Amino acid sequence: MIPHTLRTRPRMRTALARALNARVRAYASNSLAHEIRGPPLDEKPLDNVIFWLHGLMGQGKNWRTFTSRLRQSLVDRDGRSWRIVLVDLRGHGASASVGAGTTSEELLVDAARDVEALVNKLGVVPKIVVGHSLGGKIALEYSKIATAVPTQIWSLDSSPGKVEVTDAHGAGRVLAAIRQLPSRIPSRRWLAEALPKEFSRGLVDWIGSNLKNVSGGEELEWVHNFETVEALYQSFRNTDSWPAFEDPRTDFYVVKAERSTAWSATDVARLRKTPRSKFMVLPRADHWLHTDNPDGLLELMSDSILADL
Repeated sequence: MIPHTLRTRPRMRTALARALNARVRAYASNSLAHEIRGPPLDEKPLDNVIFWLHGLMGQGKNWRTFTSRLRQSLVDRDGRSWRIVLVDLRGHGASASVGAGTTSEELLVDAARDVEALVNKLGVVPKIVVGHSLGGKIALEYSKIATAVPTQIWSLDSSPGKVEVTDAHGAGRVLAAIRQLPSRIPSRRWLAEALPKEFSRGLVDWIGSNLKNVSGGEELEWVHNFETVEALYQSFRNTDSWPAFEDPRTDFYVVKAERSTAWSATDVARLRKTPRSKFMVLPRADHWLHTDNPDGLLELMSDSILADL
């Protein structure tokens, strides 16, 4: 994902940093790391809280730009305070150590329990839970175990059923390639040369975004725990989350990216007929729908969230 560069004078940058720090507070402990977009949780009321779950090999920060726009849209149109909690799922980013060494087939359920533990720790009740890809299925599993069931569950480009294709969204190829690499990478140039030649420059750059510098030099290490990530991917493929839709207390919103290829015609037809499920297709988008068509996703989500609360 290509970052947006802010071109500002030094004094403006300092003021901007202070403003951003006042709105974004990051936490990391034995529970899931997370950051809050919007007012801190000690400011009342706490009615409108959204939990946001990223996809495989992602991090909460990947969604900062989009969720900031969505939150502002909701505030402007609704007039109430909104908060969005960006979560790093187990094995990912600042939560890389969470769940280390656990490889059960029900790992997706364990990941949902992590979210429930974070909800309890923060003392909030999310009105809405949104998940992309891997996070979409975890959101569905969370709805089955949550003490206080959210009003809305959103699953972004994530089919609820078992995944029949072996390389959903290219994740299988990427994981196989990373498996052949050392735990420490000599440099980004070395990484680009070591990865398969058929990988696009954009894919290589994205894989590189999952690395962090070691001791200020060129050497890099992964920000994720790939043993956990691979186990989550297998659990994602093997988990059937259709039973979540049987809960009458929650409205489900499933968004398919128009150009996404990891959907079966059977699942699409079933979603269109499922009560309390609203199935939508986002045009001009592939799996990374928040970067392919951010304006379309923003309009779709803000309209639906406010219309149905």
